[in-house]
Amino acid sequence: MANHYEDEAEVENLKRWWNENWKSLAAGLVIGLLGIFGYQGYQRHQQSVSEQASQIYEDLKAAASASKNDEAAALGDRLVKDFSGTPYASGAALRLAELAVNQSKLDEAVTRLQWVADHGKDDGLRDLAKLRLARVLWQQQKAGDALKLLDGDHGAYNALFAELRGDIKLSAGDRVAARAAYEEAVKDTPAGANTVGLQRKLDDLADVVKS
Repeated sequence: MANHYEDEAEVENLKRWWNENWKSLAAGLVIGLLGIFGYQGYQRHQQSVSEQASQIYEDLKAAASASKNDEAAALGDRLVKDFSGTPYASGAALRLAELAVNQSKLDEAVTRLQWVADHGKDDGLRDLAKLRLARVLWQQQKAGDALKLLDGDHGAYNALFAELRGDIKLSAGDRVAARAAYEEAVKDTPAGANTVGLQRKLDDLADVVKS
């Protein structure tokens, strides 16, 4: 009989616990399900956005290859405006900057490259934009602004940044600084990479005495 009463007491305790807690349990279940479905919906949305951006970028490349520059620019502007969170926006701005340079539209190239440098979602793309921006600024006779962009650590692009810094210093007549920059570029060049041109620049400054 004792076991019978104990069982009944346990059942009553469970009933009481359920009556007191079912609402919070149900709410927790609903929140959990909403989280799962919400995340899945977010993933589907992100995939859809990426697919749209990818298609627009492919259309941009086709327009650029066909010399339809106005169409390419419009597609690039759309990517930057509506899909700025994707790497396609940065890719579009870089490509349009290249087109602008080829047309001697350096101010437009600067604007495109500056956007990537400021808003690009990938470190490598931002560094690439800064490198190209420095080259364009140098073309615009803004060597000081170009050199500011070349300071600091730029990861995989360190050698290219150092080489460009050497080129700018050499053009200004600072052979000592140019040699130091070229030496830095050689040091930072990945193993196996072609350094013939860079080594030639360094050899041309063999007579420079380090300060």
